[in-house]
Amino acid sequence: MDRPGRTGLLTDRYELTMLDSFVRDGSAGRPAVFEAFARRLPEGRRYGMLAGLGRLLEAIERFTYDADELAWLQEEGVIGAETAQWLTDFRFSGDVDGYREGDLYFPGSPVLTVSGSLGECLLLETLVLSVLNHDTAIASAAARMVDAARDRPIIEMGGRRTHEEAAVATARAAYLAGFATTSNLAAGRRYDVPTAGTAAHAFTLAHDTEADAFRSQVEALGVGTTLLVDTYDIAEGIRTAVEVAGTDLGAVRIDSGDLAEESHRARVLLDSLGATRTRIVVTSDLDEFVITALADAPIDGYGVGTRVATGSGHPTASMVYKLVAIADAPGDPLRSVAKKSQDKASVGGRKQTFREYDDAGILRAEWFTGQDAPVPEDRPARTVQVPLIRVGEVVHRPSLAEVRDFAAASLATLPADARTVAAGPPYLTTTLREESTMNEESKRALIVVDVQNDFVEGGSLGVAGGREVAGRISAHLGAHAGDYALVAASRDWHRAGETNGGHFHEPGEDPDFVTTWPVHCVQGEAGSEYAPELATDAVTHHVVKGMGEPAYSAFEGVTDAGERLLDVLRAAGVSDVDVTGIATDYCVRATALDAVKAGFRVRLLDGLHAGVAPESSQAALTEMAAAGVEVAR
Repeated sequence: MDRPGRTGLLTDRYELTMLDSFVRDGSAGRPAVFEAFARRLPEGRRYGMLAGLGRLLEAIERFTYDADELAWLQEEGVIGAETAQWLTDFRFSGDVDGYREGDLYFPGSPVLTVSGSLGECLLLETLVLSVLNHDTAIASAAARMVDAARDRPIIEMGGRRTHEEAAVATARAAYLAGFATTSNLAAGRRYDVPTAGTAAHAFTLAHDTEADAFRSQVEALGVGTTLLVDTYDIAEGIRTAVEVAGTDLGAVRIDSGDLAEESHRARVLLDSLGATRTRIVVTSDLDEFVITALADAPIDGYGVGTRVATGSGHPTASMVYKLVAIADAPGDPLRSVAKKSQDKASVGGRKQTFREYDDAGILRAEWFTGQDAPVPEDRPARTVQVPLIRVGEVVHRPSLAEVRDFAAASLATLPADARTVAAGPPYLTTTLREESTMNEESKRALIVVDVQNDFVEGGSLGVAGGREVAGRISAHLGAHAGDYALVAASRDWHRAGETNGGHFHEPGEDPDFVTTWPVHCVQGEAGSEYAPELATDAVTHHVVKGMGEPAYSAFEGVTDAGERLLDVLRAAGVSDVDVTGIATDYCVRATALDAVKAGFRVRLLDGLHAGVAPESSQAALTEMAAAGVEVAR
């Protein structure tokens, strides 16, 4: 199998100019830890799928320089003689740990941890990011397409829409995410990805008649082949295909027109001609959204090219590679370092990552602790990272088939709503669980959700029993406020004079009470204030949400200081959350489910919440219980 050569120059100039400075000042040998992670997922994506790891590990093995390359780097003024000597016979000699290829990741997931000397770890930054960002973006999009296809096979055929080497990587990443085959022969040769392909429109146009073209293809490939039937007229093409190949024709391919309509017509025509087993394959600018729209069409397979191989189909994975720990000198202990800049902050220190699954095998939480924190014994947590390289030697070499199986198993741990193509927030966010909480008694917080004038009797969206629940919450606080590390109370805090992102109904239209609602809880108006029956003396954090956009969960809001509720809870070392408030079937439900996803143990306090309707409230209780929320008295 062919492989590209040395990879030492597959980097940015500043990696080597930094190295040159470190070599000159004697700090290149300081022990260090770098980490690759994504601060966020692409807009609307609920999960990502890590890919490219196998390619990356091979590339790290080949990260070397020959004499000509080092001479050129000196001629260009990139490095000096001392650094050229440092790089002579260079090979990475550190350790790498990471998520397995094909695994899921979320904002904050430390997908790769690189440990070694400062100089050698620094050099890998561009290589790590170029491979992981490209392949992960491909696999994350491809996984969504595979879900949308509902077990119908997809062929990857985007090689003509990208760089020739990117095409090979694309085919590999799409295959591990669940695509069936690729049209790219180099991917077949290099990575054993199954290949497929028959003929293009040029083949038909090169023959005197469509029948001649079909006859030539069938003679070469057999009646099981796929004939492209839309060069001239689809219906006539299908008739000619069956006439030439017979009723055992393998498949017809349609590459134009309204694919839903044309596939229905094709199925009817094929059946009428007796070709009831002939499959229908469609191509033409497909992605997960188009495939979802074609779910009910009589289509047996898809070909996806442009939108899996180029940026139009896979927003960037946005992974970054940051220094998280460094020693002041060889032999000294590592100390944590982190960026603090706005919107680009990082969490310092080497980490251990854990996951929790429910009894059905569904992933419910992911978090990390400091490297030296004990493994949690009070919850059934599993570690996520595995050893990849030890002392410069690759120790993790699964076959692509094994990676593909693991990717499918990883996807199966997501709940159904996280696997749809509908836009939504990340299913999980991976955050730091303070080491102290692993050894101390549980810390509990109380969240009081939206007990506001507009949500109790007499309000614009008044809930029956709302005032009584407000009084009960006050009594509970009077007796138990001291049991909580903090008490957070949320409020809808919508802007006046606008729909708040479509949350309020448009003027002149009626609200549907599903996604659009009457005007309520407008900032500064009486309806947005806490109901008078709710005593707020014990509330430590007031959270507001829905400023210009729909918002249900208290976790979508911010405190008076602009902090996210999740960050406040984490900073306080909270491990357990009690949820109360209005309404059971909407904002209480959303808050409790988000708390579970964030990794907290969650109780819904019975009698301290009120719902809009009995049926929807019961459905919400059932959903929360299934997600792991405890309904307690």
